[in-house]
Amino acid sequence: MKTNALQSALEAVSTVLTPAQMSALDPVIEPLNTQGLLAVSPRSLDEIIAIFEICNSTGTPLIAHGGRTSLAGAVAANGSEIMLLGTKMPSILRVDPVSQTVHVSANTTLANLEVAARAHNLTAGIDIAARDSATIGGMISTNAGGMEAHRNGTMRERVLGLQAVLPDGTILNDLAQVRKCNEGYDIKQLLIGAEGTLGVITAATLQLLPEPPEPHTFLLALPDAAAALAVLQTLQQNTQTQVLRAEAMWNAFATENAKLQGSNLLQTLPNAALYVIYEVHCPNGTPEETVFAALEPHFETGQILDAIAAQSVQQATDIWWLREDTLSIGTVFPHREWFDISVPLAHLDSFVKTVETRIADLNAGLKIHVLGHLADGNLHYSIAHADPISAALKARIKPAIMDGLKDIGGSFSAEHGIGTEKREALQKYGDAGKLKLNRMIKQMIDPNNICNPGKVL
Repeated sequence: MKTNALQSALEAVSTVLTPAQMSALDPVIEPLNTQGLLAVSPRSLDEIIAIFEICNSTGTPLIAHGGRTSLAGAVAANGSEIMLLGTKMPSILRVDPVSQTVHVSANTTLANLEVAARAHNLTAGIDIAARDSATIGGMISTNAGGMEAHRNGTMRERVLGLQAVLPDGTILNDLAQVRKCNEGYDIKQLLIGAEGTLGVITAATLQLLPEPPEPHTFLLALPDAAAALAVLQTLQQNTQTQVLRAEAMWNAFATENAKLQGSNLLQTLPNAALYVIYEVHCPNGTPEETVFAALEPHFETGQILDAIAAQSVQQATDIWWLREDTLSIGTVFPHREWFDISVPLAHLDSFVKTVETRIADLNAGLKIHVLGHLADGNLHYSIAHADPISAALKARIKPAIMDGLKDIGGSFSAEHGIGTEKREALQKYGDAGKLKLNRMIKQMIDPNNICNPGKVL
């Protein structure tokens, strides 16, 4: 069907944005995010069903949008797709403080959900740096992880129920509000992490948690990941300390970011291989005294080189900004390759050192910036160069990061999903049995391959 005819058909069932109107949309992360043929803004499930009918009958691909913060190209377009925007769908945000659950529409941002939850002394139990723009639908579609996953699980563990429209117009209205719900195959789990390839998520019920206790922020300088994990274990096992978050920054990332931010945080600490932010709650006693008393053996053995205890809310904010600002380095190192991997904690220290050697052997000019969620082994690598990185070198960088991960029980794809960026890696490193079942599920639910084609599989 020609574009004019397709546009007319869509206008008969929903609101349509033309390419000129689409140019005003913010692509956020990836410029290709807004490069579709047309965009639609449905107001109801019925409109989504009608849009699917048109897409199926014309063979037109459909990409459902959330906050467009995916780092794996999950909503990138090539100019032939219809982009489905959830901005005009009804906004739902109903907290049940007794059950500690929330019924929420897919277009709700994590930040807005958190505000509503905290009004009842509750929390979503998940946090990511893109909290102000990331939507719940997008977070479910990518199975977002973040800084609290080591305690509360990823988005998959937060979802109790799901509402979605499947490609054939079937409405999945499985909005259970209880943890125990064994009613056959758990179909909603297929859509969680599917990155919009199996349907359009429209609403969900999520399990909330009691609001976390008052946090206290500590920045430690450490000689390596082995020492950082020893400190983490001590804090986790100590009855007077509860670890809320543990975020690691290796030297090159931390020092470069501090310089770009004009921060003097690291100037009071020795130059170290690793800096870790430990966010800790201390139910009794003075936090600083309690934590440092618990860690005294690590100071004595040199596993902790030095430490800062945040003395104010502003200093804690500055410490966290050192970690959460992951884009500033891109202004200095625009030529880089990103990786999002998971490493079993027992192998974390040796893995980081192995990768450092591998990258140095490839090209002495490559810069390695590493940060990540220490408590669950999720590392974010940026391999950068002052000059554009050739296709040949890129092809060698990938195995330098990914090879061997599966053998030690890790994963080449941790919390950002597959999208377009990791499709090749999925075919190379993914389990053959899982891939076969994935393809069978995709074929069964979306036989015309209209839901976000070219992503994941």
